[in-house]
This record gives sequence, structure tokens and C-alpha cells, in this order.
Amino acid sequence: MKKALMLISIAAITFSGSVSAKPLDLSKVSDDANWLMHVDFDSARNSTIGSFIMDKINDNDEAADRMEEMKEAFGVDMEGFANLTMFGNGEREKGIAIMVGGMDVEKLVGFAQLNENLTTTQKGKHEIYSVGEGRRSMAFTTMKGNVIVGGPDEDYVSQGIRLAKGKGNGRAPIGLLNELRRIIPNPGMIGYVDVEKAAAFHDLDERGQEFVEKANSAGMIVGEVDGEIRMAAILKTNDEETARQLEEMANGLMAMAALSKESNRHLGKVLESHSVKRAGNAIILQVGLSIDAIKEGIEKEMDKNI
Repeated sequence: MKKALMLISIAAITFSGSVSAKPLDLSKVSDDANWLMHVDFDSARNSTIGSFIMDKINDNDEAADRMEEMKEAFGVDMEGFANLTMFGNGEREKGIAIMVGGMDVEKLVGFAQLNENLTTTQKGKHEIYSVGEGRRSMAFTTMKGNVIVGGPDEDYVSQGIRLAKGKGNGRAPIGLLNELRRIIPNPGMIGYVDVEKAAAFHDLDERGQEFVEKANSAGMIVGEVDGEIRMAAILKTNDEETARQLEEMANGLMAMAALSKESNRHLGKVLESHSVKRAGNAIILQVGLSIDAIKEGIEKEMDKNI
């Protein structure tokens, strides 16, 4: 059963395809964010894979009962998660997470209050709960609409509250995200990183520094499109020569994967399409996975564990 629940979580993170998806809202991402990731759980559940998993769970009385028990005991509603947005400037263990749905916030606070080291700070109408110090610290608050805002300390959570309300300084538009959405219009997951700016917060070795000097930004997107699960990544470099070198490397990897399909039966069934393209200093990599093969694999695992 634990594996089955894990499969639901993985599917929610990985797959999408709903036209009613709630897209990333950059007004709720801080203006200094150098990396971000947005997961649309609603889209995942409404996708072909997500719907298949939920049908399998709901058709199994034992699995459905376990899901209900988890909801009653811990306040976790796997069918209630809506979306999760995480972002930061690149500083280690410093960032903000805003999650909508999926948790009974009163039960969450109740469990947190069992920790004798928990401290509570009042910020306007919101109580911020904190535990730990330094790099081990964490804090969160709950808001109307079943929203949870988390961060390393109360200052980050306070900033997250303002952003969740639409009152903070939001992130400027990111062109790379629009390029990714042209590949997959309704993603279940989308992410971005400004390589140079995020790396400025880290002490890199010589190899890492060389990469940062050549890379500009990168993004990844996952969703259901044209009857397959599509994963796409775009890497932008600071010059075309670097892009050409990366294009050759990517083509080599794809050629190896294509050859492996002949000897690896599972890979042959799952890997449906792949492509590598270069447009100036941008490398666009796409991989398509078979929905039928994924469903078959998930069904086997779920039948063994629920």
C-alpha cells in the first residue's frame, strides 16, 4: 500500500494534461527569484495517467479505505492537492513554498504544536510556527483557502504571505517559460533557473565555474501532449560554440538510447520519441514516453501492492 500511495504522489508530480490546469502565477513569485518550480496536481489527476491511477485506487476497497484513514488521521487528502510553487534566489536552504489544498490545516497545526520546541509569532492576522535554528530551522503558516506557506524562518514566511495575497513584489516575466509552454501548453510541472545568478551564492570548484561561465539559463517542463508524456528541456548558453558542443553531446546520448531500445525491452516500450534541436545559443531537448507502457507498469506495481 505504501508503494501505491507513493505512485500516486509521483504521478501527481510527473504527469499532466488537463486544459483546466492552474498555470504558474509569477505575481506570487518573489522578484529576486533565480529559480522556481511549479507543480499542478489538479492537472495531474485529470491527465490520462492520473485518472487511471485514481480509478485503480477507487475501484479497490482496501486502497480507498486506507486513503480515507490517512485523511481522517493526518488530514492528508491526496485528491485535494491543487498546486505547489517553490522559489528562491539560489542561496542554500533559503526559499519559499506556497501550497494550495491537500492538507487539513487545523490538523497540521495541531501536529506541529506537539513539538515542545515550537515557537509562535504573530504577524498581522497570521500565526507563524517555527522550529529549529540556523540551517535546521523551518517555519510555516496557514491561510484561508487551504493555503500553506513555508520557509526557513518567519521573515521568509511573511514575504510568502504577501506574495500569496498578491501584495508582494512579483517576478518579472521570464521568456524561457513561454518558450517551454509552446512545447507543452498545459504542463503538470515547469521549472526554471538563472544559472549565473543562482550560482553566485555558491563556492564552485573549477569545473562548476567553467559551466557557469558558459551556461545562461535553463528550464524544464513535463506534460501530456500528442498522446504521450512529453519531457522537454531548454538550455541557453552564452555563445553559439558552446551550444554546438552541447548539441553534439545530446545527439550522442540520444543515439545511444535509440540503440539500447533494441536490447532493452522495457526501454523499447516506454521511449516513444526523442529530438535534439539547436536555435542559435539554445538547445531544445524533448523526450516522449508511451502512456500505454507507463500505465502497464503502474498497473503491475499497484496490483502487487494494493
